[in-house]
Parts: sequence; C-alpha cells; structure tokens
Amino acid sequence: MLTLNNISSSLNNQQLLSHINAEFFEGEVIGIIGKPASGKSLLLQVIAQHIQYNGSIMFNKKPISAYTKRALSAQIAFHPFSILQNPYLTVHDYLLLSRLPHKKFLSPFSSYDHDVVNDYISLFELQPFVDVPIITASSDVMQRSLLAFHFIRESTLLMLDNPTQNLSLSSYTILHNAIIKYTSSGKNLCIIASHDLNFLTQTTDKLYIMDTGTIASWYLPADINETIIKKYLGVDVFITRNIYNGKPNVHLYFES
Repeated sequence: MLTLNNISSSLNNQQLLSHINAEFFEGEVIGIIGKPASGKSLLLQVIAQHIQYNGSIMFNKKPISAYTKRALSAQIAFHPFSILQNPYLTVHDYLLLSRLPHKKFLSPFSSYDHDVVNDYISLFELQPFVDVPIITASSDVMQRSLLAFHFIRESTLLMLDNPTQNLSLSSYTILHNAIIKYTSSGKNLCIIASHDLNFLTQTTDKLYIMDTGTIASWYLPADINETIIKKYLGVDVFITRNIYNGKPNVHLYFES
C-alpha cells in the first residue's frame, strides 16, 4: 500500500531525514518510536506531502505526487493537522467537516456522511458534547474530537502523531478500539508516531525505531526488551507481560 524509496529531507543545510526505505501494507497498525527529534513526526509530514523531500513515495501502487490535493485529502488523514478555523463550531458540526473531501460540489452532506459522523460520535463517546462549542470542551474531549475527525474521513491511510496526548485513562481504550476497528477490514493502514511505548506495544503490529533521521530497525512488539529500549531510547526500564494478552508492559525505575 505505501512504499518509501530513499526518502531524505533537509532544512537550512541540516539533514533531517536520511535514506529511509520502508514498505507498509493494508491491515497493518505501524508504530514509530525514537528519541525526541529523531524524525518521527517529520516522516509523517513527508508522507502527508506537507514538507519537501527527495526520493519517491508509492501509495496504492501509484506515485503519491500524482494525486490531486483533493484526492489525497480523501485518501490520507493526518492527526494533528486538523485546523480549527472556527473554534466556536459545535463538536458535531466540526466533525461533519471531515467529510468535505467526499462531498459533491454544491450538494449538501449526504445521509451517509451524517451516519459516519454519528457512528464515530458513539465510538468516541462524544454524545454528551455534540452541541458544545469545541473550544470550550475539556482537553480530553477536544482530543477525542480531533481524533474522531480523522477516523470520520474514512481514508485508506490514517496517520496519528502523539495521539494519546491529553487523553484520560478511559479514552486510551476508546482510541485502541477505534484503531483496531479501522484496520480490521484489511483495507486500511494506520501509522502512529508516539512516545507512548506502552500504548504502541498493546496496539501495533510492528514497531519501527527512528534514530537521527533514519529507520534504525524494526521489531514485533512482543520482541521489545530492555536492551533495545536502552540502546535506542537511552532509558533503563524493566518489562513485564500483560496478563491478558502476553504483550510487553514497559516500566520505568522510579525512586521511592
């Protein structure tokens, strides 16, 4: 579905991404981890065509540069790049705007558009807040609204940058379930860049590690261990296994 060929990017003569090659497939949930400024968010911006780069990207067996801006906006959803042009819109009206790339010119939103919005309002448990101006919502509700916006797009590629920021504990489960539902058809791809290693080990199929602007390695979440985390993230941790699914839980050493 998505192939990165020798991707590099620089700014003011500083190399930010260097010779990245990777291939991601339909139905996968991909996690990207790395130290701060390792290039995680920048890579997502390159894929979304928000910044210049060298190399080539194939998306659904077609050069990504061949897509029109409108076609690309329908096929790729990128969180957090949802601009609140009118922060006084209600949560419902804001979410409906996600369907604009699918809307026919001069036609109203279809009943299907409204059904999709309502489905994700339910999935993200936003029903009590649909008539609330999004600017007045709590940080958790606002983050759930921003995330739901991108799921509502129904793109084939969903990219999430630091999606657990500002989420309450219960909302972690909501996001996890939404991601699993999104990829369960086997037709969509989700890529998540995050520092939240525990969320990624519980949610993703593969973890790619970025180091100084390149992909240093990748692992199955079950294979993540203390040595790998120390090598690439520079942190001493200990790992236990989730008693329900056997996946790793990463713990920091805190002084008592």
